[in-house]
Amino acid sequence: MTAYSDSIDLLRSYTAQANRYPMLKPEEEQQLAEAWVERQDRRAFDLLVKSHMRLAVKIASKYGRSGLPIGDLISEANIGLVKAVQRFDPSRGFRLATYALWWIRAEVQSYVLHNWSMIKGGNTAALKRLFFNLRQTQRRLGFQDRVMTDAEAAKVAEELGASVEEVREMEHRFATPVTSLNVPVGEDGDSEALDLLADDSDTVEYRLAEKSEMDARRALMVEALTILGDRERHIFVSRNLSDQPVTLETLAQQYGVSKERIRQIESGAYKKVARRVRSSAEASANPILPMASKRARGEMRLLS
Repeated sequence: MTAYSDSIDLLRSYTAQANRYPMLKPEEEQQLAEAWVERQDRRAFDLLVKSHMRLAVKIASKYGRSGLPIGDLISEANIGLVKAVQRFDPSRGFRLATYALWWIRAEVQSYVLHNWSMIKGGNTAALKRLFFNLRQTQRRLGFQDRVMTDAEAAKVAEELGASVEEVREMEHRFATPVTSLNVPVGEDGDSEALDLLADDSDTVEYRLAEKSEMDARRALMVEALTILGDRERHIFVSRNLSDQPVTLETLAQQYGVSKERIRQIESGAYKKVARRVRSSAEASANPILPMASKRARGEMRLLS
């Protein structure tokens, strides 16, 4: 329990330190960013970094379930923040928090995956998705806090684009307790220790950054769909972007072809859209990172 208490105390210490620096108004952020880009003004750079440290701490704390030291997670988050400020271009019209969100997550997730896979073993794309999204998906579907039935595991596998075997493997790995900020607390055990930490004034900033990120992802998806023909687009959307995906058999009957042909069309469309999304993201200098979606399982896979 000592390690757990130390993690809580350390997180509170980092949070208090980050909160010493006020958030910037849009015009202040714009001026500082321009000073850094145009003149390499070190003072402006430091102010941009310090004013967003609370965002780095909040993102790092969300990966406490990995069992890695919270201090190391925050250090990696700060590295991502520094990289974001170094590369930030204020002329693009979006806030630094939105841009930094991507870079901070990239650095923390890379660190977690590298160290966690060395300890636990396994590093496939499906296992990465499961590692970051399994618990959230289980909570959303009402399957948390117990061993899933075969039908429930199959549902989760479908949601996250993985096999039932991979879901079971990740479920087993998570069953091994680690000391983290995600330890269940409360009379019913329906909360986590992290939930008891004070929610700071960066909540609005974080939510705005999340919303801006998702809006950008959806814009990329909408643009990418324009390269598909009418039949390709209908099949792709029906199979990947619907709350209740249409079956291959239903689409095969609708178009008068075999289920295998529908699968081939879907696969081809998926590859076209994925290439377009990534190409557009690279062109705009916006890294696309894994992010769980409450709907649109295909959108989640494409943008991860």
